[in-house]
Amino acid sequence: MNERNFKAIPVGACRMACGEVEFGDNGPNAKSAPIRLKARSGGSIDHWYWGKVVHDLTGMRLHKPRLTVDYAHNESEVLGYLNHFATESGDLIASGALTPWREDDRASEVMFKMREGVPYEASIFFGGDGMKVQEIAEGQVEQVNGRQFEGPGIIIREWPLRGVAICPYGADSNTESVALSGGETITATEWKTEEAKEQTMSTEQTAVEVETSVEALAAVETPVVEAKAAPTVETLTAQLSESAASLTAAQAQGVTLTTERDEARTALSAAQAEIVELRNQKDAADKARVEAETKLSALTAGQPPASAAPAEGIETGSLMQRARAKKG
Repeated sequence: MNERNFKAIPVGACRMACGEVEFGDNGPNAKSAPIRLKARSGGSIDHWYWGKVVHDLTGMRLHKPRLTVDYAHNESEVLGYLNHFATESGDLIASGALTPWREDDRASEVMFKMREGVPYEASIFFGGDGMKVQEIAEGQVEQVNGRQFEGPGIIIREWPLRGVAICPYGADSNTESVALSGGETITATEWKTEEAKEQTMSTEQTAVEVETSVEALAAVETPVVEAKAAPTVETLTAQLSESAASLTAAQAQGVTLTTERDEARTALSAAQAEIVELRNQKDAADKARVEAETKLSALTAGQPPASAAPAEGIETGSLMQRARAKKG
């Protein structure tokens, strides 16, 4: 294995293309577009600086809760942001949005070209305070991300994710001279074998504690529960008969209530009909009274009512003579 100086890691070595980019669409007039990308797979890759290398996803921490997405690791060309990160699939999946601010800016260009099928790639930028790396010797096997990793190689055990870039091709495909441009370096701490042993011992100790707890639980005496005799067929039959009798009584009571309800409805209908008949009789009596009053007023005035015919058996002249005699 080539000797590496973990105290002066080139910045370019901390830019690593790892996966594809998926682009969504919020509509023709939308001001942003959702993106989803595989920021880092859980498997190993070959890198120009690290060689065979894998990132331990359990050791990833975010530089900020919301990370910047730029174009080809150019911090002056910010495309959008990432705000959701998941590792349940065994890979680091990040999602967020592209946020163009002009029709001719880089984000608009990327959105247009992705709609047309340009296959952009994702590339992570990691490193900084707290980064720890472990060198794995040839023939040595370690577990990482649920997979076996066989040396020689490098496991980046703890690492801050600082940002993600969208690139036309992977940043790790650049030559060493291009990647080292700028001369900046990052420091990492070597992951000691003792740390791995402590983790293994902690896991084994936890397993022993669990096994001891299981044995202790098994040693606890199980309380004796007094068994109750099962009911006999005769008892169950009697209970069933009582339930049937109760149901029959309830049904009979329901029939009685239904009959009483129907009788009450019939009586109510008869009363309503009687009220209607009484109202009709009252209206007829009022009409007869009005007609009688009209006739009386006409007789008093000395002339028959206009709408009334002479009473049967009485002549009109006799009535006029009586009226004159009454006035005299």
